[in-house]
Amino acid sequence: MVAIYVIALVISVSIHEFAHAFSADKLGDPTPRQEDRLTLNPVSHADPIGTLLLPIFAGLSNLPLLGWGRPVPTNPRYYSRRISMRAGLALVAFAGPLSNVIQAIITMALWIGLAAAGLVGASVFVPTDGISEFLKIFLVLNVVLALFNLLPFHPLDGGKVLAWLLPPKLEYIDEFLMRYGGFIILGLVFLPGMLGLPDVLSLMLGPVISGTLQLTAALLGMVA
Repeated sequence: MVAIYVIALVISVSIHEFAHAFSADKLGDPTPRQEDRLTLNPVSHADPIGTLLLPIFAGLSNLPLLGWGRPVPTNPRYYSRRISMRAGLALVAFAGPLSNVIQAIITMALWIGLAAAGLVGASVFVPTDGISEFLKIFLVLNVVLALFNLLPFHPLDGGKVLAWLLPPKLEYIDEFLMRYGGFIILGLVFLPGMLGLPDVLSLMLGPVISGTLQLTAALLGMVA
């Protein structure tokens, strides 16, 4: 189970980081290309701790299965003058979660196609074969990565999107989140379990994950 999750994470994170690099490159920033990040090669995007060690440790110790890749370097001064630096940063940031949404949709479509051809099982909640198990994990993982990264806290992608959306008179909110966003994220992830409180992230993400699985199950039921 942990091995499947790590493989799914490496693929998902590599595409996520490539999306950042690709969007920055299209806006005119040569930095990702110079840093060899304009590639789908996992070696270029994997973080030894966030992509490998932490997920393995979390899986073996029943901690939340989290992970991340190496951030893509980008210099907004190179961005096209047709948009502001802040807007460019928001677009580059949003490209990552968007790639996870696209991966989830493709995974769902692939699962339906394979089930229609009789190559995999059509059971979502209790997968009956290894491929279905991988597809379920990959689907859920990408939904979680998309939603989690859109949380409006720095250094997550959602923090840069929020910075673009905030009017000038509310910039102090962005400054606060720049300073304390990392602590807020750690608190959301670890404090509920340590204090015996409800898991805030599960309450936020759970309905979307459940809805995605139910939709997949319904579509698979139509072709099975």
